[in-house]
Amino acid sequence: MADRRKRFGEAALEVVSNGGLRALTHRSVDEAAGLPPGSVNYYAPTRAKLEALALTEAYEQMYAIAIRTFGPILDAADPPTELVLDCTTDFVVAMSAETGLVAARHALVVESQFDDVLREQVATNRTAFVAFTEPFVRSKAPDSPERTAELIVALVEGLIQQQTLVAASNFHRSMIRAAIARIFGFQGG
Repeated sequence: MADRRKRFGEAALEVVSNGGLRALTHRSVDEAAGLPPGSVNYYAPTRAKLEALALTEAYEQMYAIAIRTFGPILDAADPPTELVLDCTTDFVVAMSAETGLVAARHALVVESQFDDVLREQVATNRTAFVAFTEPFVRSKAPDSPERTAELIVALVEGLIQQQTLVAASNFHRSMIRAAIARIFGFQGG
């Protein structure tokens, strides 16, 4: 059952990534999943549920990228500044290469302003990303690590969106690293 839900989540995200929210229908998700018409209805009987499946998958893919790129510092009590900068830069670069994922997530976040369930899903995942970031800034901002992490998540998210949704071409890695150093409040970069 979980495998099927995952399959539909992947299919829903693929549909939104390739065609936007307008393309998200039960039929398009069934087709993308390679299943007969009506198959997704059990898991997502409404359009809102389809959107929630897509958003869940988007966050799962983002977490996978975060785990991969932050791997070198996940278990470090107080990771070196240079390594934090490198891992965060790797995350921005990796996410910026995922234009469909970022565009779909962005569309779903915009849609969440009109849907309480999606809005809660976005808030829950943002809180998780803040908690993920907090250990990396705890020694740099001991008075307010949670608020600092919250600001960093918002600014990094904005940088990723700029890279994928607005910029004609991506910024050079050294520029991204310097911007991240400033976002974190680190000197140099």
